[in-house]
Amino acid sequence: MEIRIEEIEAQPVASIRIETTQSEIADKIGKLLREIVPIVEEHMNGAPLAVFHAWEGDRGEMEVAVPVEASAQATDRIQRHDLPGGRAVVATHIGPYDQLLASWSTINAWMKERGLEARSAPWEQYISDCSVTPANELVTRIVLPIND
Repeated sequence: MEIRIEEIEAQPVASIRIETTQSEIADKIGKLLREIVPIVEEHMNGAPLAVFHAWEGDRGEMEVAVPVEASAQATDRIQRHDLPGGRAVVATHIGPYDQLLASWSTINAWMKERGLEARSAPWEQYISDCSVTPANELVTRIVLPIND
């Protein structure tokens, strides 16, 4: 897995934020994407993602989102905001989703060795469509915005 620091652009997203547990993540992502995509489909601008907020142990807040054009509007349930731009640690995980925790551990160790600190919630962007891509070929982009 390659880990690097990149300058990323702010990204408008349409999202729903919920409380969940780690064991429910995959199910919740699928369910929420089936709710979000039909509403914003004509404004979609990239692969879906999950933003991880305020986790403690097995429980936390997750935001399921899709990148959208800036003109996309919010609804009562689907919020519209920008993911932050700026410096970020970016890595590409290739393989099954159940191996993502190992990639996160590697990234966190890499950041600690370099004295880097996150400045906002990290996210995973699911580049491959898991309904047609074999598990060992899935591509997930991991992004952690960092302090300058």
